[in-house]
Amino acid sequence: MNRILLLIACLALFTGSTWSQPAVKPAVEDLLIPSESVTTSGYVGERLAASYKNRILAQDVEKLVSPFRNRTETSCWQSEFWGKWFTSAVLAYRYQPLPWLKEKLEEAVTGLISTQTPDGYIGNYADDKHLAAWDIWGRKYCMLGLLSYFDLTGDHTSLEAARKIADHLMAELDERKVPIVKLGNHRGMAATSVLEPICLLYARTGQKKYLDFAEEIVRLWETPDGPQLISNSTVAVADRFPKPQVNWYGPEQGQKAYEMMSCYEGLLELYRLTGKEAFKKQWKTPG
Repeated sequence: MNRILLLIACLALFTGSTWSQPAVKPAVEDLLIPSESVTTSGYVGERLAASYKNRILAQDVEKLVSPFRNRTETSCWQSEFWGKWFTSAVLAYRYQPLPWLKEKLEEAVTGLISTQTPDGYIGNYADDKHLAAWDIWGRKYCMLGLLSYFDLTGDHTSLEAARKIADHLMAELDERKVPIVKLGNHRGMAATSVLEPICLLYARTGQKKYLDFAEEIVRLWETPDGPQLISNSTVAVADRFPKPQVNWYGPEQGQKAYEMMSCYEGLLELYRLTGKEAFKKQWKTPG
């Protein structure tokens, strides 16, 4: 996501838009109180307006949805693009709710949901490559987008689609009996960053199976195969694991800060929901 889209996201957090009420009351309340409105002018305002017009509104939605219809991928990450654009577009709409952007959001969410298979999968990976490489990472962004649309509109169709994605993922993991930290790239960080939408899904549905899955992900982080994101939280990223000698983008690469921060976003959501200090402060595994 480019810097201007990030600015839109930050500014949208301080607008007076109404979010859907969660089914689960957080154990830790947010301290920030959103302002009623924000007007941005000057250079930043000009850049926001340009990004809104030339990046958010100009997006060809069909190009984002088409990979989910093809489902032939084996190793790449196109399935992140829909969710990254969509979550940014939702925040842009909160910042400036133009009707033609709302129409584009409706087109995008309807298009994505139309690709969902009967078992709940939304992704672009071939049937025999599920859970490989960036597949779970892409599912994460789809869930984040669908949940953001539910928050914006209260449309339970998008919430149900996100729930089906999560249930299908949990079923596949259970069927294959493979710890999620051993899937995908970067010592499981790309795959386990799904923690964030799983936490959001629990907050919006109250279904404990999602909380259980979230806590299992964090438990697996601290196993020998995992990225040890809590016990090594005070260690510099470059010092946590040896630098890969062959494949910088492979499963053994534990120095990738982007995927790492995506996991920490999920951990913050889990702390907000549970209030457990272990999810906020460094701790060491026994022995």
